[in-house]
Amino acid sequence: MNVIITILIIGFGILYGRLLKSSVNWLNIDGFQISNRDLKLEIFCGASWLWASISLQPMEGTIFALISGVLFAISWIDFNTYQIPLFLIIVSFIVSIFGVIFRISSIKTAFFGVIVGALIPLALIGITYLITKRQGMGFGDIQLGFVLGVWLGPVRMALTLFGASLLSLVVWLFLSLTKGFERDRALPFAPYLVIASIGTFIGSVYFPSLFHYLIL
Repeated sequence: MNVIITILIIGFGILYGRLLKSSVNWLNIDGFQISNRDLKLEIFCGASWLWASISLQPMEGTIFALISGVLFAISWIDFNTYQIPLFLIIVSFIVSIFGVIFRISSIKTAFFGVIVGALIPLALIGITYLITKRQGMGFGDIQLGFVLGVWLGPVRMALTLFGASLLSLVVWLFLSLTKGFERDRALPFAPYLVIASIGTFIGSVYFPSLFHYLIL
């Protein structure tokens, strides 16, 4: 890839990250603001746009870069406020729908992805509440699972849920060992969903035969 084009792509990603940062600060969820000196979002977006331009076809890469940036912002907000803003859910849903519009994925794949990403966890929340009188996942996590299901499809969404659950369990155990056991300790689930979803997507790019085997 031409050096100038590479610089332009990274620069565009950084500008996109800055736009997302402005959106997060505009939303002002529970007073949460990202300092202008904090460049994590810009660096992440610059890196994701560069990786997408190298590893994916133009339209699929654009969708990945757009949605991964929004997901990073969602996870950051949820980590600090335990809330997922509906505005960013809607934005990420609109981006994920382009995968169906441009036939990167099918309506059938998106439909079954939603079942895995949202309806099954929603049913589990209901069962958990009936048994323990605790909600577990929040409805913001269900909305995020809905969006991820449209984007990833059923197989990658199932792996995302498994990976996110495993990550959150490891973190919960670590906190219990280092800070003392608390049965009611709450963890924001969106960061683990985001890490697992992006990791699963990248894994499907580098190991497509494995995912093809899982589908079969």
